[in-house]
Amino acid sequence: MRGMKTTSLLLLAALAALPAAAQVRISPAQPSSFERVNLRMTVDSCVFDPTRVSVSQGSGASHIIVTAPRNMCLLPGELRVVDIQLGAFPAGSYTVAVHDNPSDFAPPYERASFTVTDRPQIAIFPPPPRPLTDYTGMWWNPQESGWGLALNQGVSNALFGAWFVYGQNGQPEWYTLQGGQWTSSTRWTGAVYRTTGPFFAGPDFDPRLVLVQAAGSATLDFTQTPGSEDRARFTYTVGGMTASKTISRMAF
Repeated sequence: MRGMKTTSLLLLAALAALPAAAQVRISPAQPSSFERVNLRMTVDSCVFDPTRVSVSQGSGASHIIVTAPRNMCLLPGELRVVDIQLGAFPAGSYTVAVHDNPSDFAPPYERASFTVTDRPQIAIFPPPPRPLTDYTGMWWNPQESGWGLALNQGVSNALFGAWFVYGQNGQPEWYTLQGGQWTSSTRWTGAVYRTTGPFFAGPDFDPRLVLVQAAGSATLDFTQTPGSEDRARFTYTVGGMTASKTISRMAF
Protein backbone atom coordinates (compact mmCIF):
# COMPACT_ATOMS: atom_id res chain seq x y z
CA MET A 1 0.00 0.00 0.00
CA ARG A 2 2.81 2.41 0.85
CA GLY A 3 4.36 1.86 -2.60
CA MET A 4 1.04 2.49 -4.33
CA LYS A 5 0.51 5.65 -2.27
CA THR A 6 3.99 6.94 -3.15
CA THR A 7 3.40 6.28 -6.84
CA SER A 8 0.06 8.07 -6.70
CA LEU A 9 1.60 11.08 -5.03
CA LEU A 10 4.32 11.22 -7.67
CA LEU A 11 1.75 11.06 -10.46
CA LEU A 12 -0.30 13.79 -8.81
CA ALA A 13 2.81 15.93 -8.52
CA ALA A 14 3.59 15.37 -12.18
CA LEU A 15 0.04 16.31 -13.17
CA ALA A 16 0.20 19.44 -11.04
CA ALA A 17 3.25 20.55 -12.98
CA LEU A 18 1.68 19.98 -16.40
CA PRO A 19 0.07 23.41 -16.93
CA ALA A 20 3.53 25.00 -16.98
CA ALA A 21 4.79 22.57 -19.62
CA ALA A 22 3.82 24.66 -22.65
CA GLN A 23 4.07 28.28 -23.76
CA VAL A 24 2.11 29.31 -26.83
CA ARG A 25 2.22 32.04 -29.43
CA ILE A 26 0.97 32.56 -32.95
CA SER A 27 3.28 32.34 -35.97
CA PRO A 28 3.39 34.61 -37.84
CA ALA A 29 2.52 37.08 -35.11
CA GLN A 30 0.46 39.30 -37.44
CA PRO A 31 -0.96 37.03 -40.16
CA SER A 32 -2.47 38.34 -43.37
CA SER A 33 -5.66 37.01 -44.87
CA PHE A 34 -5.31 33.37 -45.96
CA GLU A 35 -1.71 33.17 -44.80
CA ARG A 36 -0.98 29.85 -43.14
CA VAL A 37 -1.15 30.22 -39.35
CA ASN A 38 0.56 28.00 -36.77
CA LEU A 39 0.27 27.66 -33.04
CA ARG A 40 3.88 27.66 -31.85
CA MET A 41 4.36 25.88 -28.54
CA THR A 42 7.40 25.52 -26.33
CA VAL A 43 6.87 22.13 -24.76
CA ASP A 44 8.42 19.52 -22.54
CA SER A 45 9.40 16.73 -24.93
CA CYS A 46 8.28 14.07 -22.46
CA VAL A 47 4.93 15.68 -21.67
CA PHE A 48 4.05 16.57 -25.27
CA ASP A 49 2.82 13.73 -27.51
CA PRO A 50 2.62 14.76 -31.21
CA THR A 51 0.81 11.55 -32.17
CA ARG A 52 -2.30 12.64 -30.26
CA VAL A 53 -2.57 16.26 -31.44
CA SER A 54 -5.64 17.33 -33.43
CA VAL A 55 -7.26 20.61 -34.47
CA SER A 56 -10.99 21.24 -34.72
CA GLN A 57 -13.50 24.07 -34.86
CA GLY A 58 -14.97 25.20 -31.58
CA SER A 59 -18.41 26.54 -30.74
CA GLY A 60 -18.07 29.32 -33.30
CA ALA A 61 -16.31 29.81 -36.63
CA SER A 62 -13.70 32.01 -34.97
CA HIS A 63 -12.86 29.58 -32.14
CA ILE A 64 -10.26 26.86 -32.69
CA ILE A 65 -9.70 23.90 -30.40
CA VAL A 66 -6.34 22.16 -30.23
CA THR A 67 -6.45 18.80 -28.52
CA ALA A 68 -3.01 17.98 -27.16
CA PRO A 69 -3.20 15.39 -24.36
CA ARG A 70 -0.21 15.52 -22.06
CA ASN A 71 1.81 12.57 -20.84
CA MET A 72 2.48 12.11 -17.15
CA CYS A 73 6.25 12.30 -16.64
CA LEU A 74 8.17 11.91 -13.41
CA LEU A 75 11.22 13.63 -14.86
CA PRO A 76 11.27 16.68 -17.15
CA GLY A 77 12.19 16.21 -20.79
CA GLU A 78 14.13 18.42 -23.17
CA LEU A 79 12.41 21.64 -24.19
CA ARG A 80 11.22 21.66 -27.81
CA VAL A 81 9.47 24.17 -30.05
CA VAL A 82 6.67 22.68 -32.14
CA ASP A 83 4.39 24.23 -34.74
CA ILE A 84 0.78 23.06 -35.04
CA GLN A 85 -0.96 24.20 -38.19
CA LEU A 86 -4.28 25.91 -37.49
CA GLY A 87 -5.19 26.83 -41.07
CA ALA A 88 -5.54 29.84 -43.36
CA PHE A 89 -8.23 32.34 -42.43
CA PRO A 90 -10.06 35.37 -43.80
CA ALA A 91 -9.68 38.70 -42.03
CA GLY A 92 -11.08 38.63 -38.50
CA SER A 93 -10.33 37.84 -34.87
CA TYR A 94 -9.77 34.29 -33.64
CA THR A 95 -9.22 32.46 -30.37
CA VAL A 96 -7.38 29.21 -29.69
CA ALA A 97 -7.83 26.89 -26.71
CA VAL A 98 -5.49 23.97 -25.98
CA HIS A 99 -7.07 21.06 -24.10
CA ASP A 100 -6.13 17.65 -22.82
CA ASN A 101 -9.67 16.54 -23.66
CA PRO A 102 -12.25 19.12 -24.80
CA SER A 103 -15.16 16.82 -23.91
CA ASP A 104 -14.32 16.63 -20.19
CA PHE A 105 -15.39 20.30 -19.67
CA ALA A 106 -12.09 21.12 -17.97
CA PRO A 107 -10.72 24.58 -18.80
CA PRO A 108 -7.96 24.75 -21.44
CA TYR A 109 -4.43 24.68 -20.16
CA GLU A 110 -3.29 27.21 -22.78
CA ARG A 111 -5.04 29.99 -24.67
CA ALA A 112 -4.09 32.30 -27.51
CA SER A 113 -5.77 34.86 -29.73
CA PHE A 114 -4.84 36.49 -32.99
CA THR A 115 -6.15 38.90 -35.60
CA VAL A 116 -5.92 38.33 -39.33
CA THR A 117 -5.80 41.49 -41.45
CA ASP A 118 -6.40 42.03 -45.14
CA ARG A 119 -3.32 42.56 -47.25
CA PRO A 120 -2.71 46.22 -48.12
CA GLN A 121 -3.93 47.13 -51.58
CA ILE A 122 -2.32 49.68 -53.88
CA ALA A 123 -4.51 52.79 -53.93
CA ILE A 124 -4.87 53.10 -57.68
CA PHE A 125 -7.82 52.72 -60.02
CA PRO A 126 -8.44 50.30 -61.45
CA PRO A 127 -6.65 48.08 -58.90
CA PRO A 128 -3.92 45.80 -60.29
CA PRO A 129 -4.92 42.18 -60.99
CA ARG A 130 -4.41 39.69 -58.20
CA PRO A 131 -5.04 35.94 -57.92
CA LEU A 132 -8.07 34.70 -56.03
CA THR A 133 -6.38 31.52 -54.81
CA ASP A 134 -2.95 30.09 -54.03
CA TYR A 135 -1.22 28.15 -56.81
CA THR A 136 1.66 26.90 -54.64
CA GLY A 137 2.61 23.30 -55.36
CA MET A 138 4.49 20.84 -57.55
CA TRP A 139 3.26 21.04 -61.13
CA TRP A 140 4.02 18.54 -63.88
CA ASN A 141 2.76 16.80 -66.98
CA PRO A 142 1.97 13.17 -66.08
CA GLN A 143 2.73 12.09 -69.66
CA GLU A 144 6.19 13.70 -69.49
CA SER A 145 7.58 12.50 -66.19
CA GLY A 146 11.12 13.72 -65.55
CA TRP A 147 10.63 17.47 -65.54
CA GLY A 148 8.47 19.71 -63.40
CA LEU A 149 7.82 23.12 -61.93
CA ALA A 150 7.76 23.92 -58.21
CA LEU A 151 5.74 27.07 -57.53
CA ASN A 152 5.60 29.11 -54.36
CA GLN A 153 3.16 31.99 -54.00
CA GLY A 154 3.96 34.39 -51.18
CA VAL A 155 1.76 36.46 -48.90
CA SER A 156 1.95 39.40 -51.34
CA ASN A 157 0.99 37.03 -54.19
CA ALA A 158 4.50 37.24 -55.66
CA LEU A 159 5.23 34.02 -57.51
CA PHE A 160 8.52 32.13 -57.63
CA GLY A 161 9.13 28.99 -59.65
CA ALA A 162 11.93 26.42 -59.72
CA TRP A 163 11.86 24.64 -63.08
CA PHE A 164 13.86 21.44 -63.36
CA VAL A 165 14.44 19.87 -66.78
CA TYR A 166 16.91 17.81 -68.79
CA GLY A 167 18.91 19.59 -71.46
CA GLN A 168 19.68 18.41 -75.00
CA ASN A 169 22.73 16.57 -73.65
CA GLY A 170 20.58 14.63 -71.18
CA GLN A 171 22.05 16.47 -68.19
CA PRO A 172 19.80 18.15 -65.59
CA GLU A 173 19.35 21.91 -65.80
CA TRP A 174 17.77 24.37 -63.39
CA TYR A 175 15.78 27.48 -64.21
CA THR A 176 13.87 29.89 -62.03
CA LEU A 177 10.78 31.98 -62.75
CA GLN A 178 10.72 35.27 -60.92
CA GLY A 179 10.22 39.02 -61.06
CA GLY A 180 6.89 38.72 -62.84
CA GLN A 181 3.42 40.13 -62.39
CA TRP A 182 -0.19 39.07 -62.57
CA THR A 183 -1.83 40.34 -65.75
CA SER A 184 -5.20 38.91 -64.68
CA SER A 185 -6.50 36.92 -61.72
CA THR A 186 -5.39 33.70 -63.43
CA ARG A 187 -2.45 34.72 -65.62
CA TRP A 188 1.14 35.41 -64.54
CA THR A 189 4.06 36.49 -66.76
CA GLY A 190 7.69 36.78 -65.73
CA ALA A 191 11.33 36.20 -66.56
CA VAL A 192 13.22 32.92 -66.73
CA TYR A 193 16.77 32.63 -65.38
CA ARG A 194 19.28 29.82 -65.75
CA THR A 195 21.44 29.08 -62.73
CA THR A 196 24.73 27.18 -62.54
CA GLY A 197 27.21 26.87 -59.72
CA PRO A 198 29.87 24.82 -57.96
CA PHE A 199 29.43 21.28 -56.71
CA PHE A 200 27.06 21.54 -53.73
CA ALA A 201 28.84 18.90 -51.62
CA GLY A 202 32.33 20.31 -52.04
CA PRO A 203 34.34 21.11 -48.92
CA ASP A 204 34.09 24.86 -49.48
CA PHE A 205 31.11 26.32 -51.33
CA ASP A 206 32.16 29.47 -53.19
CA PRO A 207 29.10 31.68 -53.87
CA ARG A 208 31.17 33.68 -56.36
CA LEU A 209 30.93 30.72 -58.74
CA VAL A 210 27.13 30.88 -58.83
CA LEU A 211 26.05 32.27 -62.19
CA VAL A 212 22.53 33.53 -62.85
CA GLN A 213 21.77 34.37 -66.47
CA ALA A 214 18.59 35.69 -68.10
CA ALA A 215 17.30 32.86 -70.26
CA GLY A 216 13.89 33.96 -71.53
CA SER A 217 10.33 34.48 -70.38
CA ALA A 218 7.37 32.41 -69.24
CA THR A 219 3.61 32.70 -68.79
CA LEU A 220 1.41 30.62 -66.51
CA ASP A 221 -2.27 30.60 -67.36
CA PHE A 222 -4.46 29.05 -64.67
CA THR A 223 -7.73 29.84 -66.44
CA GLN A 224 -10.21 26.97 -66.04
CA THR A 225 -13.09 25.95 -68.26
CA PRO A 226 -15.58 23.14 -67.66
CA GLY A 227 -13.70 19.89 -68.07
CA SER A 228 -10.24 21.48 -67.68
CA GLU A 229 -10.24 22.07 -63.94
CA ASP A 230 -7.02 21.73 -61.94
CA ARG A 231 -4.80 22.29 -64.97
CA ALA A 232 -2.69 25.21 -66.21
CA ARG A 233 -0.95 26.22 -69.43
CA PHE A 234 2.79 26.82 -69.15
CA THR A 235 4.19 28.76 -72.11
CA TYR A 236 7.86 29.66 -72.29
CA THR A 237 10.57 31.00 -74.56
CA VAL A 238 14.07 29.80 -73.66
CA GLY A 239 17.14 29.77 -75.88
CA GLY A 240 15.13 31.01 -78.84
CA MET A 241 12.68 28.12 -78.56
CA THR A 242 9.02 28.66 -77.69
CA ALA A 243 6.78 25.88 -76.41
CA SER A 244 3.57 25.43 -74.45
CA LYS A 245 2.74 22.62 -72.03
CA THR A 246 -0.35 21.61 -70.10
CA ILE A 247 0.53 20.96 -66.47
CA SER A 248 -1.38 19.89 -63.39
CA ARG A 249 -0.69 20.18 -59.69
CA MET A 250 0.72 16.98 -58.26
CA ALA A 251 -1.48 15.42 -55.59
CA PHE A 252 0.29 13.80 -52.64
